[in-house]
Amino acid sequence: MKIRKLITTLLFLGGVILLAYPNVNVLLSNHDQTIAVKKYNDKALHYDKAMVKKEIDKAKVYNKSILGTEVHDPFVPGSGVVIPDNYNDIMNVASGIMGTLEIPCIDLNLPIYHGVAEKVIRKGVGHLRETPFPIGGKGNHTVLSTHRGLPEAKLFTDLDKMEIGDEFYIHIYNQVLAYKVDKIIVVKPNKTEYLKPIADEDHVTLLTCTPYGINSHRLLVRGIRTKYIPKHKAMITKKTWPKEIIILLVLTGALVLMIGYKIVKKVRSRKNETKIS
Repeated sequence: MKIRKLITTLLFLGGVILLAYPNVNVLLSNHDQTIAVKKYNDKALHYDKAMVKKEIDKAKVYNKSILGTEVHDPFVPGSGVVIPDNYNDIMNVASGIMGTLEIPCIDLNLPIYHGVAEKVIRKGVGHLRETPFPIGGKGNHTVLSTHRGLPEAKLFTDLDKMEIGDEFYIHIYNQVLAYKVDKIIVVKPNKTEYLKPIADEDHVTLLTCTPYGINSHRLLVRGIRTKYIPKHKAMITKKTWPKEIIILLVLTGALVLMIGYKIVKKVRSRKNETKIS
């Protein structure tokens, strides 16, 4: 009988660990992203006005140099785009991080890295190098991309929950650029015309694969530059809950209940034995 109880307990604990494992990975990934964002913010504080202007000026020159460059899907390798040699040196504040992307409505704050190499978009947001640096400006259309649905990281998993009118924010040095979602569209990977710049408009598009787990199409969430109002950001209602934390709490609760049940059962058994004797 004791062996059967032990096997049951071990199976239960094994199930709890199995279910909790991916959620623990997500929590660890979120922690790493938080550290990366903090590292960027801390290092950005050491840039004075002259240093910031120098980097922004280099980014502006770069942005002009790529005008008319064809944009390619970031998840299809081998685009063959020729990019200026100094790309990775521009706005490289902290270990390849050029800024941060904040999307309050889906509780997301991610570092923005140079390029969209696989190692980059598994830990944060990648910047498509054939699009302008995210410094704002009329005629610019920056594209930022990463994965969704990874077992070990949240990233753009909840991007499909965004709606027209939602705002997201690009943090560059001490500046915050606000963008209001004005277009949400699902397209095939070769339909890159939606990523082209529009004269006299300032856009940032967030790009990821869809449908979830199939990845045959691309979800584009485009924002147009709007005035940054901190009060608006503070009032944004989150559309998502931290599922990994909820699941961990549920599993922990189930474990506590099981242990509690066994303790109560053992106490009752002893009481019955005492009455009999």
